[in-house]
Parts: sequence; structure tokens; C-alpha cells
Amino acid sequence: MGEEELLAALGEIEQRRRADYARELAVLAELDGRNTAARKGYRDVAALAREVLRINPHDARQRVAHAQAVVVRYGPTGVPLEPELPEVGQVAADGAIGPEHIESIRATVARFPQPVSLPDREHAEALLTKAAREHEPHTVTALGREIVARLDQDGNPPTEDQLARPERFLDWRTTRGGRLHGTFDLDTETAALLTGLIEPRARPHSTTEEPDRRNKYQRQGDAFAEVLRVAAGCPEEGPTEAGEPFTVMVSVTLEDLKHGTGYGLLHGQESYSAAQIRRMACDSYVVPAVLGSRGEILDIGQKRRTVPLAIRRALILRDKGCSFPGCRRKPKQCDAHHVLEWANGGPTALHNLALLCWFHHNLVHHTEWQVRMRNGLPEFLPPSFLDPERRPRRNLLHRQGTAA
Repeated sequence: MGEEELLAALGEIEQRRRADYARELAVLAELDGRNTAARKGYRDVAALAREVLRINPHDARQRVAHAQAVVVRYGPTGVPLEPELPEVGQVAADGAIGPEHIESIRATVARFPQPVSLPDREHAEALLTKAAREHEPHTVTALGREIVARLDQDGNPPTEDQLARPERFLDWRTTRGGRLHGTFDLDTETAALLTGLIEPRARPHSTTEEPDRRNKYQRQGDAFAEVLRVAAGCPEEGPTEAGEPFTVMVSVTLEDLKHGTGYGLLHGQESYSAAQIRRMACDSYVVPAVLGSRGEILDIGQKRRTVPLAIRRALILRDKGCSFPGCRRKPKQCDAHHVLEWANGGPTALHNLALLCWFHHNLVHHTEWQVRMRNGLPEFLPPSFLDPERRPRRNLLHRQGTAA
């Protein structure tokens, strides 16, 4: 077999495995509806499945939970019991998603706030199912967290004591040789400040002569040391990104920001209350989320390749992170990619740019993945060996409302 045949065979085998799992769920649902376990002397159908299939108790319970969630069951009287996730069941029967995808979706729905409207529930299931067809399970889980955050915007309100004195913890110990090690636990606002200081400095610094051989943790340690040196040597100087101090980029209504109500998105990703964002904004630059509100120039033509700050701000507010499907990299970890290459006449303009992390930037340049702009947003065409129809994909983690 050639390489293309091997790749096709790998995909076909996985699809059959997933379809067989869906058939197994249908059998478990039928056994559950007939009350077979009780007649055979078992406590429930999970205990019966554990015995028949020789699997661990956790696996047996999970399979039964999947069957109850995605398969229509019929009771002893013949009355149908509709599943909680019918659309997921249909896609699973086609072999398009596997048990890990089903568990990600089921676990997400179990965390929905109560009550939740039926249209919201159905829309969330559709988004999660679409993501499961195109991405690995951990991406579906990440999308699920975003959906839950939007359905439960208020969350558990902090107490007055927590607002007045956030819980923070730092413990360090000096070892032989003067080295220091310890643990810490930071509140949300301080964590956002720390990551904002560390992440821009922790990116790999490779050169044409020598690649950066430090691992992620070594780079973060070096970045932390740099932050300490800056703080000790010049208290007035703060971290910079594209030449300006640490900037809080928020998407929140003006009234909510003024009054400290509702919630907003910091850098287009993490959800914070407007009160938290307002406190963080005291010591930072605040960029308005209404594009063009200060008359920034969003198209400088083809004269310059470097993306200026005004366009990068607009790009961050639009893409909210790496625009590659399933990537969770934050804007600070991304470069601006020219969809139509600058060398081939592509302008340095918002309608010709997409945020990409280093890995996916390299992937687009050196593989069969292609990026194009549609309706003002980047979308990606996978290689034919991943999808013979090359159906376009978008990053649902950053933009849940996009249907196509």
C-alpha cells in the first residue's frame, strides 16, 4: 500500500470502530429498556455490561451513560424515551465521532446552569457536535467551557471579604546553593497580570544559526527572571507589546464597565466580571472594543509589511487568538499572517491578515493547509487526506456564533 492508501485505511478503520461503538450503545439502550439486568440478577445494566464485556466499572457506567444520552430507549410498555443529545447520537451512528467526543459533550451539558432554555440547549449541542466532527476531544472540552461560561455569566458571586482581600498564597524555600523553589496560588486578577508579564517574554528566541533549545518551563523561568530584573531596576517601567505598556483589551459594554456589572472577555478569551476588569484597567491602557472609535487607520496598503499597532489591535479583537481550527493560543502568542502573501502584492490590511501562532503559521506555509478570507473572517481548507471534500473550517473556540 502507498502512503495515501495507508492514510485512507487508517481513517476507515477508525470510522468503523466508532460506528461499532454506536451500535454497542444501541444494544445497551435496548437491554436497559427491557430491564434485562434485573431478570438476570444484576443490579443494573452497567453491572451486567461489566460482566459480559470484561471491562472496568467506570467504563461500564460511562458506556451506559452514553447510551442513555444519545440513543432512543423504549420502556417495557413500548413508550419511547427521547435521548438528551439526539444530534450527537446521529453523528455517532455515522462513525464521525468517538466515545471521547461523546463524553466531552455529555460532560459539558451536565454543567449547564438550570434552567436553560431549549433553543440555547439545542444551539449549544449543535456547536459542540460540529466541533466534534472536525476536532479532537480536548478542543470540544475547551469549547464546552466557553459555552458554559456564556450560559452562566454571573457564576458564584464573590463575597465581600473576597473582593476586599483576594486569596493569594506563596510559599518558597531556599535550598543548598542558594536556589529557591516553592508553590503559589493566585487569584484571577493577579494571575492575569502574571501571565501578561511572562508570556510575551517566554516565546522561543531562535536564530538562523541556533534554534532555541529551551523547553517551555525553562523559557518561562527565564521570563520570570527578566520580569524581576525589570521590576527591581526600574519600577516605573512595565512590560511592552508592540512598543506600548501592558494593555487590557476588553469586550464589554461601556455601562457594564462603568458600573461593575455583567461580564467581559479579557484579550477575547478568559471571562471576567466587569468589576474585575475595571480594577485591572486602573493600572493599564484600555483599548475600546468598538473598532474605529478613535479613527485608527485599518488599511495601510502594500507599502509596509510590518503590521502596525492599530491594525494588530483590530486583528486581536476580530480573531481573539490563533485563528487556526482548534487552537487555543492567545493573541500575545500569535503573529499576523498575510493571507495573500505580501511579496505577491498582498496588502497589510485587516481584510488580508489572520492571527496565527508560530506552529500553525509554519504549518500553513509548509503543508497543504490553505487559508482564505470569507465574510471578513479567516477559514482554513484541510489537506485532501484529512477531508477529501476539503470542507472549510474555522476556530470555534474563539467565535461561537459563527455557523459556517
